[in-house]
Formats: sequence, C-alpha cells, structure tokens
Amino acid sequence: MMFKNKPGAAPVPVDTSRPKPSRGAVPSIISADMTINGDFHGTGDLQVEGVVTGRIEVNRLIVAEGGSVSGDVVAQEVRVCGSLTGSVHSEMVTLTSTARVTGDIYHNILAVEAGGQLDGQSRRLHTSKPVKKPESGPTMVLEHEAAPAK
Repeated sequence: MMFKNKPGAAPVPVDTSRPKPSRGAVPSIISADMTINGDFHGTGDLQVEGVVTGRIEVNRLIVAEGGSVSGDVVAQEVRVCGSLTGSVHSEMVTLTSTARVTGDIYHNILAVEAGGQLDGQSRRLHTSKPVKKPESGPTMVLEHEAAPAK
C-alpha cells in the first residue's frame, strides 16, 4: 500500500483540539436536501441551504436563499438570504432582499436590503451611554439638572 507506515516507524500524533478557523476557510454546509434537528456549536462557519431546527453557535452563519433555520443563533456574523425564526445575537447582521426573519435581532451592526423582512425587534448589543437605573419608586432620570424654580 502506498500510505502504510513502514515497519518500526512511530505513529504520527493527531491534534484533536479545535483550532480557530482561518480566514477564507471552507464553511460546513447543510445542503438543500438535508433536514437537521439538533444544536450546532463550533468555531467555524456554517452555511445552511436546507432546514435546521435547533440552536446554532458558530463564528459565521449564512442562511442561503431557500434555506431555513428555526432556533436561536449566536454568531460573530450572520447573513440571512432565506428564512430564520428565533432570536439572533451577533456583532454584524445582514438581511438580504430575500430574507424573512421572525424574532428579535441583537446586534452592533445591522444592514437590511430593500425587500428584506423582519418581524420582531432590532436592538443594539452595546450603547455608547450606559443606561441609568431609576431608584425605587416612581422617579424620572434626567440627563440635565433643571434650573431651580424662582
């Protein structure tokens, strides 16, 4: 055999730790003829062309046109061209003109192309100003102090 170890040769150690994905790495793909029920957790990229039901936690998620995800999503970057039902927590979210999202989107950057649909709320992950909590009782928090009444 061409790949067989030579007698007396030590086996090559295999690193089973999961490395960070390199830029331009090939994503894992759920093809159009696949239906998956279950959660996805990983450091790589995932492209869904079929149907996924479950929570997805990846570096980058692409829901292709015709693809469908039902479940919450946590990713650095999310691009939706198909349909997604569930909450999205991501640094950057792009909804293309064919996107159909039902659920809330928590983001820092959100881009919605003309025709993209969102049935839910859009909220920023980080605000430039911390939100002040009111003290107990019905009080109002003002940014500027009012001048004393004369």
